[in-house]
Amino acid sequence: MSNTSRYSPTITPTPFRSRGKTALITGGGRGIGRAIAVRLAQEGASLAIVDKNASPAEETVALCTQLGVQAAAFPGDVSSREDVERAVMAAAEEFRNIDILVNNAGIITFGSLMDCKVEDWNRMMAIDLTGAFHFTQVVGRLMIQQERGGRMLHIGSTASLLPTAQQAAYSVAKAGLLMMSKVAALELVSYNITSNVLCPQGAVTDINRELLSDPTVMDALEDNIPAHRMATVEEIAAAAAFLVSDEAAYITGTELIHDGGSTISSLWWR
Repeated sequence: MSNTSRYSPTITPTPFRSRGKTALITGGGRGIGRAIAVRLAQEGASLAIVDKNASPAEETVALCTQLGVQAAAFPGDVSSREDVERAVMAAAEEFRNIDILVNNAGIITFGSLMDCKVEDWNRMMAIDLTGAFHFTQVVGRLMIQQERGGRMLHIGSTASLLPTAQQAAYSVAKAGLLMMSKVAALELVSYNITSNVLCPQGAVTDINRELLSDPTVMDALEDNIPAHRMATVEEIAAAAAFLVSDEAAYITGTELIHDGGSTISSLWWR
């Protein structure tokens, strides 16, 4: 049985670690994206929140401004190059510089490779992989022009590393994200721009809340995690905040596995 209720980690932000920096977070209106935004706001960063849905993005902005930092929402569909360029330009104009990029926006369509519909495959790639490519390229070019370095973080998954049952298209998209990050790291390191992937096993968010509200499903999932619980979004945000900080300036082209030991178990994905 899950022992989630027995342990609640204490997550303490590092004050002022990101002060003077501006972070652009895609899919920042909810879930992991919102948690990362709040964490970076607690550490002093200004926040540019890009989300297709205006209302959740404005809610994240409100949470961040209550912490005493500047924040603004920029609507946009990450799969649209026009939307991406418009959002990045507007954010750069608002904040002058973009120092941190967090490619967080993503969706998941469940299903096997043999049953995957072409339209589902294309939509998954357009948002989870091509969307990240758009922002990496557009923001990367801006960071080079700024001549002040930068940090790129792409939110992958344990599915970036191992095929996951009933998540065929998602696994392929997240694996592609991992390689894109490595290529970016290789090409941008001379500009003092790092690129890394954070690979969480998962947390309860809007994308899976309905499925995991079933205690049977949740117990079955957590019983196959060596830590016997899912992460909290705050724990994932803490790892993200480290990777985009100057403390991680020498870390690039790699992935941080955030999974409670899941990927060391051959049974976890079943």
